Amino acid sequence: MAGLKKMALLDAQRAPPAWLRRLLETDFFEPCPEHAGACRSTRSAGCCNFFCTNCAGGALCSGCLGGHAGHEIIQIRRSSSHCLVKVADLQHLLNVSQVQTYVSNGEPAVFLDKRTISGNGKPGATKCEECGRGLHDAGCLFCSLGCKAKGIKDLLDFSITFAVDPRSERSEEETESESESEPEPESESDDDDSFHPTKSRKLGTLPGPRQVTARGHQSG
Repeated sequence: MAGLKKMALLDAQRAPPAWLRRLLETDFFEPCPEHAGACRSTRSAGCCNFFCTNCAGGALCSGCLGGHAGHEIIQIRRSSSHCLVKVADLQHLLNVSQVQTYVSNGEPAVFLDKRTISGNGKPGATKCEECGRGLHDAGCLFCSLGCKAKGIKDLLDFSITFAVDPRSERSEEETESESESEPEPESESDDDDSFHPTKSRKLGTLPGPRQVTARGHQSG
């Protein structure tokens, strides 16, 4: 009986958090009904490309962020009309291991959901366990966060988890405290078609996520 209880606990811990399920269901880059005329100087003018993991209430635009002071905010980016998120914005909240990563604007990122496979698809010895898309990294099992979420439900494999390893968090904090380099400026483009696969095992030294201050601006 104790063994069954432990398995049930492990299964619950590895499951996708409620905010991730809401994130995967949300449509991004739609006009904000509250701030339709905001930030027209940017490429994502008036569009909702932020998500608050604390509230998990849907997509937000830059004008909405003032009401989420101190909350964990994820910026959604876009490549070839598909949504992706930088690993640096997620790794302290979510274990993204076993998901194929790509380089977007110079940083590793993961797609939110599977992409349509045209023709015969991309060649690759490794394929996504859920949708069959070819993967470049043999150490990966899924092409996106959405496919990993489905994989946890479909596969009885306790090595597949969204739970963050506490040892990984400590390692990242030590790395950040030792680093004295200045962060690279972020590209103004939210739609970058030039992305390339990268190795997930290199993600342990990425910088921490951004939070929103009381004035609604991001702090690095």
